[in-house]
Amino acid sequence: MAQIIIKSRLTEHGTVPFSFEAGWPYLLGLLADWQVWIGGLGLVASSLFWYAGISRIPLSVAFPFAALSYPLIFAGSIVFLHERFSWQSLAGNGLIVLGVVLAATQLP
Repeated sequence: MAQIIIKSRLTEHGTVPFSFEAGWPYLLGLLADWQVWIGGLGLVASSLFWYAGISRIPLSVAFPFAALSYPLIFAGSIVFLHERFSWQSLAGNGLIVLGVVLAATQLP
């Protein structure tokens, strides 16, 4: 969800400038936006949960589940950001989910 929030705010603020002169006012505008802070806190929280998870289970088990962020962001970007839907993207995300299911059900 943090990615969705950050993307929505970046869309509101415009594209990130690459010049030093335009970069400072842009950065200050982002820092003044409380929703950008919420998105950033979401990124920090998700990192902490990730670290807590991989400290408890093998990385080879946890990492395939991290791939589920792709279909979740795909769905969220369509629902909340009104981005374009395509059947090709749906199929690709379906393959990701299938891969996670296969990795999660592997025999020891």
